[in-house]
Amino acid sequence: MDVNLQRIVDAWDSLPKELITRSFKVCGISNAVDGSEGDLIHCFKPEGSCPEGRRLLANEHSKLSASSAVSDLVDLVEEIDLDQDDVNGYVSDESLEL
Repeated sequence: MDVNLQRIVDAWDSLPKELITRSFKVCGISNAVDGSEGDLIHCFKPEGSCPEGRRLLANEHSKLSASSAVSDLVDLVEEIDLDQDDVNGYVSDESLEL
């Protein structure tokens, strides 16, 4: 068992790190969450099994980005403490940059 396990470790150690990283990206496992690496996914390529997948993924990323921006704005507005102005004289709504 030790001999076999050592062979596996040696085989993994002999592979270039870039090959392993690219393998995960081609499978869509560790791609950038912003969708910028969607074109690396093998099945989304023109000859792949799901060539329309790249477009669908891009559409979902744009929806997510739009809803995330709205969510961020809502969170920012909810953080405003209007009573804080009376305590320290700081006008909180003047600090917002929309």
